[in-house]
Amino acid sequence: MFHDLEIKSVSKDREALTLEFVIPWGQVWNPAVLEYQIKVELSGCSNLQCEYFLFKDDEASKLKPLALRETEKRTTNAPQTMGKLGLEVQSYTYSRPVTYVLHCNSSKEIAGGELTLTATDYQIFDCNDESLTLDQLKQWATECWGRIQEMWDGQKNKNNTNSNPVQP
Repeated sequence: MFHDLEIKSVSKDREALTLEFVIPWGQVWNPAVLEYQIKVELSGCSNLQCEYFLFKDDEASKLKPLALRETEKRTTNAPQTMGKLGLEVQSYTYSRPVTYVLHCNSSKEIAGGELTLTATDYQIFDCNDESLTLDQLKQWATECWGRIQEMWDGQKNKNNTNSNPVQP
């Protein structure tokens, strides 16, 4: 469920961490909502760090395909910097009792990164600051993947129909 969530902003006040995400599921809603945002407020965030990999900017590196470009490892504890990296959560790792690592890729000059944080509790809000549950997010994700599967099945059926023309 926590896949392709684009981090739009990160803010921290003492041990309160707020992450704002664009979720991908709105793209398949009717009507579609391309930039639907949710907000996750975490409490007990005594640790926040982001390690990311910046593509080297030298001419030799720029000539290589993106996957082969060299990177420089960077680390930041600044929430504002984290929010500007264009990171997209692809998966996460949970380590008891309170540590989470968000594994990310990026669509900008960043090759990817990891956001490590601690949290003891959470609240989730929609774009209107209405409370959301994990069950609601799970339902949205399930509906989204169901619609994507329908699209793939439709394309597969179309391709099978085109490759097996009916003989007169």
